[in-house]
Amino acid sequence: MWIAEETVRALDRPEGRAELARLATDAARRASGDAEIEIVWDGMWMRRAEGILFPDPELLQTANPRWDRWSRMATKYLNDAEDYWYHVYKPQAGDVIVDIGAGRGEDVFAFSKSVGASGCVWAIEAHPVSFAVLTKFCEVNGLANVRRRNLACVEEAAQLHIETLPVWESNFVRGGEATATSHEVEGVTFDSLAESEGIGRIDFLKMNIEGAERTALPGCREALARTRHVCIAAHDFRAARGEGEEFRTLGFVREFLSGCGFELVTRDDDPRYYVPYHVHGRRA
Repeated sequence: MWIAEETVRALDRPEGRAELARLATDAARRASGDAEIEIVWDGMWMRRAEGILFPDPELLQTANPRWDRWSRMATKYLNDAEDYWYHVYKPQAGDVIVDIGAGRGEDVFAFSKSVGASGCVWAIEAHPVSFAVLTKFCEVNGLANVRRRNLACVEEAAQLHIETLPVWESNFVRGGEATATSHEVEGVTFDSLAESEGIGRIDFLKMNIEGAERTALPGCREALARTRHVCIAAHDFRAARGEGEEFRTLGFVREFLSGCGFELVTRDDDPRYYVPYHVHGRRA
């Protein structure tokens, strides 16, 4: 561990957190080669780098941090959005973005900057821990143009569960019974959410929900009719890894978006295993 477990056990309580933050900051700077990283507590453990605060509940339990990423995470978030989501369309000031599967705010950060004070980002995240991190991230960094909802987008309203996996980015929504690692989540159609929230024109809709796009997209049909650009992340690579055929959604995504009137663009020759499964669409 980059900071001793016994130190965390002794100090991770209200009266000891100021000292733990100081010790953790010193340890982080030594381990990272004196990168400008600061560890702080504000209702949740966070690290500050490039002037941005990144809430991270697992921060002090991370065994081997990627210091190069931690020290330039804000830059990485912006670059990743350009690479993954803005391949066909880069949102502009005043745009409305919908982020279904907003995670812990990694794309919301870029989206918020792109649309500016005159725009709006609707961030929808199903997992309660990720949603808490997303909320804190927006609050401490002043992302006032982000509207957040702790929901799962599905074809029909239902009470569902979201599984908690060791890599939080792989958490996924499912039906069935609760388990020791799942959380209950309310499932709604995005069309009903858009109606209740008054979401009209959508300039860009991004969806990255680990295979649940097969059930989420049919619940977006009305909203997609007034959407200009989309990028839907299919997850066939998880099926190829043996994680289940329910993750094989590329064919469905392509057919559905084409049927909704989108002209599709994919990067089939990109060597990264996940990028060819990003289906971009622009209104034909």
